[in-house]
Amino acid sequence: MRSRLLDVALIVGLVAVAGGIMWTLFNLGSSPRTDAPTPATVSPAPTAPAGSQVTPVDPAGSQVTPVDPAGSQVTPVEPGAAASPSAPPATNTADAPAAAPPPEPRVVPEGSVALERIGFSYVTGGPGACGVVLEAWVHVAVSRDLLAEYGCGAEVLVTLDDPADGRSEVAGVIGDTMNPSFERTVNVYVGEDEDAFAYGLTTGVFAPR
Repeated sequence: MRSRLLDVALIVGLVAVAGGIMWTLFNLGSSPRTDAPTPATVSPAPTAPAGSQVTPVDPAGSQVTPVDPAGSQVTPVEPGAAASPSAPPATNTADAPAAAPPPEPRVVPEGSVALERIGFSYVTGGPGACGVVLEAWVHVAVSRDLLAEYGCGAEVLVTLDDPADGRSEVAGVIGDTMNPSFERTVNVYVGEDEDAFAYGLTTGVFAPR
């Protein structure tokens, strides 16, 4: 009887020791490891105030220059800095030719007409529109506006801006007219042996005398 009690006590002791060992192992397996790295605290990204531009920064701390979708580099602008417009290209006015002053208006005496054109024609020995035989340096043909105002046979004085055959004035008589397309125009008749084309065209003043 006594030996059985000793066996039971030994078994109970072994069970208690085994339970203690199991409890110790269980606690060791579930305890937190002190050598594990502590997770870093992540600070929330700062919120930029409305209207300001934030320059992005990479994780290494260096500033990142933004690039637009087309691939060109965009230079960041500091908040509050105004963009300065590009200056217009400088123009060198030293080499530019000076503009010619406008011509002064011709001042003609009262009753005179500033002619837009004075030409020269050969006499042919026949009559003109006024029915008279045309003579060199005597008769002139006038545009129809002048003929309507002064009439055939009117004695006139034609002042030439550019002299012809050494003459700066022609005292003539209206003996002919010309095409209706002309206005304020006079043709002076010259001899057939003269070089009328060399006299060219000029301007001048037409006045009765």
